[in-house]
Amino acid sequence: MTKRHRKFVGTHVFLTALAVLTLYPIFFMIVNAMRSGLSTATAPFALPSHIRWINFVYAWDGIKSAFVLTGWIELVSVAATLAIGVLAGYAFAKMEFWGKNALFLAIFALLVIPGFLTLIPLFLEIRNFHLLNTSWGLILPYIAGGQAFTIFVLRSFIQTIPEEMFEAARIDGAGHWRMFLNFALPLSVPMLIALGLMQFVAIYGDYVFPSLVLSSSGMHTVSLAVANFTPPPMAPDINSTNIQLAAFTLASIPIAILFFALMKYFVNGMSSGALKM
Repeated sequence: MTKRHRKFVGTHVFLTALAVLTLYPIFFMIVNAMRSGLSTATAPFALPSHIRWINFVYAWDGIKSAFVLTGWIELVSVAATLAIGVLAGYAFAKMEFWGKNALFLAIFALLVIPGFLTLIPLFLEIRNFHLLNTSWGLILPYIAGGQAFTIFVLRSFIQTIPEEMFEAARIDGAGHWRMFLNFALPLSVPMLIALGLMQFVAIYGDYVFPSLVLSSSGMHTVSLAVANFTPPPMAPDINSTNIQLAAFTLASIPIAILFFALMKYFVNGMSSGALKM
């Protein structure tokens, strides 16, 4: 075996081992979500001999209302963040106005401020606006918090679009709005999908901020519902741990579906952003 082949085999062995270590916790979660408490206690790493779908029924009954609230928060937050971000990114990239550079530097500076430093001021502001225990108490901060990174990435991306396209449009009498709709927006779609997925995952997995804003027992996001999920009293062969693992599995399904459906666009957006930024 040549040195090149040894390096090739070694690299694949390392990557395979890394993939196994990464995916095994997910496999363990799904397998034990389908088992009874007795089989989990006796052989926690074995495959299930009988799938207990009742575990997922119990889990779904406990967290299904959280999916509705989370879906509403995600839809409005991600859509508004991308809409405002792409408009602002185009303005910073292709328009000239007083104080543009200073304003962009101020927005860029927000990226270096750790989010946990703003939790208390943000909570007090939400309380003063009487938005506690409402979905808007999460939606508005999520929209504002996602703007800095979105504007920075989209501004850098739109700047790389050839200026000749815009010059030709200006000669034909097109204004900024037409150039934005015909050139900037269509070419930014892969990047918008990538940013949207990143924003979706960040909001979906956020636990700390919703735990501050949503103190009512009837309002929970998925992350809160899963973390606070208490299974009902079980029969002797059903363990609460299995029900909790079933809830974790159900909570991970939307993220998996989105990534599998939009993976091509996500990779295109991230690769084009990496090359052009």
